[in-house]
Amino acid sequence: MLESRNPAISIVLPTYNGAAYIRESVDSCLTQSFHDLELIVVIDGSTDDTEVILNSYSDPRLRVFRQHNQGLPKTLNAGFAQARGRFLSWTSDDNVYLPEAMGVMWEYLQNHPQAAMVCTDCFLIDGRGKTFSYNRTTWACFLYRAEAAALAGPYRPEFRLVEDVDFFLRLRHYAGAIDRIPRPYYKYRDHKASLSSTQSAKRQFVSLCLHYDLVTRGIEQLDLEELFWDRLSKSALYRDFQSMDAIVQFAQEHHVPFAQKLAARRNFLRTPLGWLCNRLVIAARSQRTKLHNNAVLLTRMAQQRRSS
Repeated sequence: MLESRNPAISIVLPTYNGAAYIRESVDSCLTQSFHDLELIVVIDGSTDDTEVILNSYSDPRLRVFRQHNQGLPKTLNAGFAQARGRFLSWTSDDNVYLPEAMGVMWEYLQNHPQAAMVCTDCFLIDGRGKTFSYNRTTWACFLYRAEAAALAGPYRPEFRLVEDVDFFLRLRHYAGAIDRIPRPYYKYRDHKASLSSTQSAKRQFVSLCLHYDLVTRGIEQLDLEELFWDRLSKSALYRDFQSMDAIVQFAQEHHVPFAQKLAARRNFLRTPLGWLCNRLVIAARSQRTKLHNNAVLLTRMAQQRRSS
């Protein structure tokens, strides 16, 4: 039984029609080697069998809340409003924690009081759960202090699709360092129905607006010209002409000194030759990253086999 005192860790799990994988995700939270936690699932207007699946659990650490569909940032805020833990995290309904994840991150924060948050590396898996790559840069598996979250402020709905990046950058600025444990404790599922797959093109303009906001407020330091070029290039890759136009219009409205060059680049990227050149450059970069990640993946999997 869960003691009457507040748990050490609160994990929020927002879900919208996530019945396909939610049992695996919930199980990975409730079977952590670190037991002093609660799992707060917020059903964001789901119309599938999510609620039926959740009703099959009897673990008192699981708390379920329901609301009309409001989108991820507001759903996260609703979940954390119910959280009682001194350390906080959230996960998606299609991703999976490895059993030691919470214990390892909790212990790290105990031993590193200067860190506001800690994250770990993760495996990338497909829709069937097969591991196909490795990621050592993303903020996917993480734990942060509740007092740090209070300093950062809530997840902002105006930056939906990049609400996590926005929150973490504000947390780092206002609360302290984000440290990394260079070992995998999470499985990040990349499949055709995932938000990261279906919204990749639309995310580029929102990401631009977010980073521009943070840079101009002194929260983040970036080369703005490189930021605009990068987001325009990625929008062109998806042939998202609407986002490309929005990026150029945003540059013009904010009177950035390179707006005219950006518009010319937009026009070139819309041509068949421009699109092809851009695609080849992005593909080359992606291949280099893939080869490196695959090498790291083989090393990590060999380490796991030796330790098992």
